[in-house]
Amino acid sequence: MSRKRAEIKSKKPYRKLKSSHTIVIIVLLIVIVLIASFMILPGSNQSIVVESDGKWLFAMDTDNIQSKYQATGIPTLVIIDKNGEYIFYNSGAQTKQKLDPYIDSALDGTAESYGEVPDFTVTTFDNQRFTLSEYKGKVVILDIMGVGCPPCIIQMPELQKIKKERGEDITILSIDVYYSGESKEDVVDVFGEYIKR
Repeated sequence: MSRKRAEIKSKKPYRKLKSSHTIVIIVLLIVIVLIASFMILPGSNQSIVVESDGKWLFAMDTDNIQSKYQATGIPTLVIIDKNGEYIFYNSGAQTKQKLDPYIDSALDGTAESYGEVPDFTVTTFDNQRFTLSEYKGKVVILDIMGVGCPPCIIQMPELQKIKKERGEDITILSIDVYYSGESKEDVVDVFGEYIKR
């Protein structure tokens, strides 16, 4: 009889230990689920990266865009806000780091406007008509560029970083202005990895 009591006493602490472990595990699981849900809730302070494939629209300058935008140097980059007004205009290669604050202000509607941009229509390399005025309500980056232009080549990976991060929040259109008399095929040969087709 004393033997049975000894066995029973040794089992009781084991049962308490087992149930306390179960409680600890359940509490940990609840905490993990709560933390995970706060990380993905809209409105949390977490920044969600879109991650698109990084390809964008290309077209040839069939509507005299270089002249309309008075782009004497290339690349010339124009950021157009949701109201169809330009908030950034600059010649020379730009970096993602320099452009990000302008894109942010264009997206949230706080950008300082410098006036309405000239409208134009081109056919993109994926055979779609692109009329700028139809893109009101979206942020557009207009890249006036050319194949024979070293700064254009330097700028392309920066635009790709922007497109990968921003995805459909922005539209990028690169317009080849026949800088060295190239054809559409020449543009595809040089910049094919960036071209949405």
